[in-house]
Amino acid sequence: MLLLLFTVVVGTTIAMEIHTMTREQVEERYGAVNWNPEVRTTYCYQCVEIEVSSHGGALEHQPMRLGRFNVAGALWENMVPLFKAANGQYMTPDPNSNPVIYYLKWVISETVGGFNAGIQNPAYTDGINCPWDIPDQWQYEFQREWFVDPTLSVSCVRYRDEQ
Repeated sequence: MLLLLFTVVVGTTIAMEIHTMTREQVEERYGAVNWNPEVRTTYCYQCVEIEVSSHGGALEHQPMRLGRFNVAGALWENMVPLFKAANGQYMTPDPNSNPVIYYLKWVISETVGGFNAGIQNPAYTDGINCPWDIPDQWQYEFQREWFVDPTLSVSCVRYRDEQ
């Protein structure tokens, strides 16, 4: 029983720490982040606002991860953008992504770097794909399991040249 209580307390503390990280803590943990929303990245620079929508499982179990996201900055020396929604959620590469080996998995999480992600796409990780170019296989988390939501889509709703 004590072990269970300890696990719950430690898990809650870690989750609270991740959820409340400052920009400085994010950069310390994931490397330099360009927080300029006007940044032009090497990849995926054309789109400045995306919309994540679903009328399936993601809407039912991860509704806070859906909506509109705007460019909030860039990772890896301006290689790819990161997107932020008004509610503090990020469309971001996950912690294991590495553009040097052309592995990039997009996730939606409350932190840059994707810890505690609730939406992910593990199918289109070979190379650097823009999230709005990924046609299917988006997954949502429910009770610590991942499920494909065939209704989930990511689309670009505002391009850079339309500003």
